[in-house]
Amino acid sequence: MILLLDAGNTRIKWGVRQAGVWQAQGVCLTREVSCLPAELAIYPLRRALLCCVANEATRAALEKLLADRVEHVAWLTPAADAHGVRNAYQPPESLGADRYAALVAAARRGLGDCVVVTVGTALTVDALTADGRFLGGAIAPGPDLMRAALLQGTAGVQAFSPSLATFPVNTGAAVASGIALAQVGVVAGLRQRLAQLCGKGVTVLLSGGARAGLANRLEPPVVEADDLVLEGLAWIAKDSEWDD
Repeated sequence: MILLLDAGNTRIKWGVRQAGVWQAQGVCLTREVSCLPAELAIYPLRRALLCCVANEATRAALEKLLADRVEHVAWLTPAADAHGVRNAYQPPESLGADRYAALVAAARRGLGDCVVVTVGTALTVDALTADGRFLGGAIAPGPDLMRAALLQGTAGVQAFSPSLATFPVNTGAAVASGIALAQVGVVAGLRQRLAQLCGKGVTVLLSGGARAGLANRLEPPVVEADDLVLEGLAWIAKDSEWDD
């Protein structure tokens, strides 16, 4: 069995696979990483493939927790040309491992030209051509981080409303609408650039725990996906013949 694990800034998602089949999946808060051993104890794990964009303390905690439980532990390092993705980042390994795994998943889905969008603590939007070329991408604050920065950095804006309006008439709704428009704008902007380059329509592949409502504000086609990073890790494990 192999453990696939995606450690983000807020949450850790994990899954156990054997012979190409998910045996179990789970999630915990990143700050509660110490809970993982109890959840994983019943699985005879031979390998682990980990993707971590959380802080060094989280990475060290994961290394310590898995040291005596898993025979072989590998940390995902983005490559220049592997797993169906040609990575334009320089150097290639400087690309976030989570973004790389999501791009691998997107390439294997065969969606054609697409932007791979993940909405979490940060919003990432990455341009991927139909033939697997990752051209680059954009990073912006996610909706919660954007709201927190606005409320913290201003004296007169201390309200927030989850309701959206075409033309907001109170501060809370104005904050909510501004954040929503900003998120849409980042996605739409990079999508338009890719469409102009490729000369045809571009699909949005949308994932992430804070994506609620964004799909309805984007022009179709939009494909929503859960656990896109784990999906990419599963493909990488299969390519490496680790998923046995």
